[in-house]
Amino acid sequence: MFVFATDKDRLWKHFQKDRALFAYHIGDLDDFFFPQCQWASSYSTKRHPIVEDVVLIYHGGQPPTVLAFGVGPRFSALLGETFDILPSRFFCHYQTDCGDLLRSRYHEQPLGTHYKMCLQKLEAPPPSGNGTIAGLDQSHLSAVENLYARAYPGNYFVPRMLDTDRYFGIELEGRLVAIAGVHVVSDEYKIAVLGNIATDPDFLGRGLALRVNYHLTRILHNEGKLVCLN
Repeated sequence: MFVFATDKDRLWKHFQKDRALFAYHIGDLDDFFFPQCQWASSYSTKRHPIVEDVVLIYHGGQPPTVLAFGVGPRFSALLGETFDILPSRFFCHYQTDCGDLLRSRYHEQPLGTHYKMCLQKLEAPPPSGNGTIAGLDQSHLSAVENLYARAYPGNYFVPRMLDTDRYFGIELEGRLVAIAGVHVVSDEYKIAVLGNIATDPDFLGRGLALRVNYHLTRILHNEGKLVCLN
């Protein structure tokens, strides 16, 4: 039977098995995200128990998100055991071999296949263009939400993420027209996952998202973080 883990050190050691696979999990160990998380964990039966696998339930957005990635042979059993405590409706990122198990209990609305990637090498910067890249904070919230409404209505942006100081944008013609940010970021655990990258439909094809995304990625890379992307 699973238990809810709270020991960050044990969780951290487990996630070192595949930092790219567990990028969100590692980022969510940061104090900024940790209070919104439940870590349904199974343990090995060794004398000094270690985390064997984890189902992460993140309550920082609505609906909540369930991350179902495992590396052990009993992960499917762990996932099945969590069904009685999972929300009735949630976003879910899961391994393909867990699909049938999830569909046996829940109705699925597919949102596409995700590929988990991590930065291997930072290439040369893209050409410069019109508009200056600037950091975004809570004073820009209205402009950010207006841009996402136009360009990315199915986004998973949470306003408090502007407090990470890892959202950047480009303004043209008096409005915010491109943005790049993160879903998770941690200085302590040296990891970041890019997300919520969008361009105003009226300004597509000008390389704006490329420029602002490169700007953010270079900052994260220079900070020594593993930079990941779904």
